[in-house]
Amino acid sequence: MQEESTDEALMLEYGRGDLRAFERLYARHRSTLYRFLLRNLRDRGQADELFQETWSRVVAARVRYRPEARFTTWLLQIAHNLVVDHFR
Repeated sequence: MQEESTDEALMLEYGRGDLRAFERLYARHRSTLYRFLLRNLRDRGQADELFQETWSRVVAARVRYRPEARFTTWLLQIAHNLVVDHFR
């Protein structure tokens, strides 16, 4: 049985060009991210928009990603910052 890769290892693999690593990260965290955004925004349209923007930022940061914190913490921090900006 193959051991599951950590989120951080998957993100590093994605940074090296492994698109399947991104697919696995997305599958693991899409629900958590969407619930976080919906809970904070209370509007599906806005949550959808910031959901896409969060993943866009993950994609843009793939090469410079450094696992200094858990991937989930990093992902939700990106989303949190977008929520804060949205309410400004």
